[in-house]
Formats: sequence, structure tokens, C-alpha cells
Amino acid sequence: MQRRWLREVQIHVEEERGGRLAKLENLATDLKRLERITLDNAAYLDENLRLHAVWSALRALQTATLDAPARQPFRDELRALKNIASATGQTDNVTIAALESLEESDAPDVGVEPLADLVTWFTTSVVPRVSAVALIPDHSSQAGPAGVLSHLASSLASGLRFRRRGLVEGDDPLSVMARAEYYLNEDLDSAARELNQLRGPAKVLLHDWLAAARRRLEVQQALEVRIV
Repeated sequence: MQRRWLREVQIHVEEERGGRLAKLENLATDLKRLERITLDNAAYLDENLRLHAVWSALRALQTATLDAPARQPFRDELRALKNIASATGQTDNVTIAALESLEESDAPDVGVEPLADLVTWFTTSVVPRVSAVALIPDHSSQAGPAGVLSHLASSLASGLRFRRRGLVEGDDPLSVMARAEYYLNEDLDSAARELNQLRGPAKVLLHDWLAAARRRLEVQQALEVRIV
């Protein structure tokens, strides 16, 4: 009787011990799961903070450049974006190289022309001036009586010609200018490519405008690369 009672007690103790061990194992599993969730949440929060910092810096740079109502320096905004992108260690080398190349140029100190200003500058100043020299041969751009007469003849003839518009055919300056003006509002890069074809006096008159357009395109291309 006593042995039976002892055996029953021993069985009961073993069952309780097994139940407690099972509960401890379940508790350990739950703790590990909770630890994993905590680590995942921490990583998620860190990534969100990184993305917020990068996008804030990117937005500040875009506001100071492509969205600015007037030309203004943006070196501080560019430096902030490059430092944040470099510090995270998750931005590819191509992006960093693009930001560094932009930083080494004069664009951050000069600023970029608003697209609306480039369009106005082109239509009200560049087009009339280039049209006035459109018929001058390249070799007549030098100083001297022949050059002066060529300029006068071209200016008079341009006033008698209808202004070309749209995607017209031809490699003459007026046709190139018409295609560039067509592209200008929607695709600055295509407009600049068209104008790069020009030579002689027309290309000289376009120098300042093309330089301003290239600065804007350089910034635009740098902001289009993958940051995150």
C-alpha cells in the first residue's frame, strides 16, 4: 500500500515537473520570438529614420534648385544630402559619384535658372538674335566689311521670313531653333541637343543660354539617380 502510494506520488511529481519544463520551454520560445520582433521593429524604425533623413535632404535640395522661383546657391543643401547618403552606407557608388561631381562644379555656387526663365530668355532674346544671323555663312562671322554686310543682309532677310514653328525638317538654324522651341517646355535635354548642332554666329549667341541649360540638366540628372 505504501509502495503504491509512493509510486503515485512519484508519478504525480514527474508529471508536474514535465508540465513545468514544457511551460519553461514555451516561455523561452515566446521570449525568443519577442526578441526577434523587437529587433525587427528596431531595424524597421532605423530604416524609416534613414529614409526620412534622406528624403528630407533630397526635398530640400530640389526646392533650392529645380523648384526654386529664382536662381540661388545650393551648396549647403547638396553637402547635407551627400553626407547623409554617404553616412548610411546603403547608397550605391554611382549615386555618390554623381553628387560629388555636382559638388565639384560651379553649379552649387551659381544656382540654376528656373525652367520658366530659360523659356522666356530663349523666346524673347535668343530666338530674335539667332534669327538675325541665321543666314550668315560661318566664314563671314569675322570682323571686316564683308562680315558687316553679311550681318546686315541676314538681319534684313530674317525680318521678311515667317518664323518656323514645331517639328519642322531641316538643318538650317531657323529649323533647328523651331524644333528646340517645341521641345523646350517639356524636354530641356532634347532642346539642348538640337541647339548643339548649330555652328558659327548662331552657336556663339547661344553660348550663355546653353551653359545655363546644362547646369540645370546636370542638377536634374543628379537628383534622378537612386538615393535609397
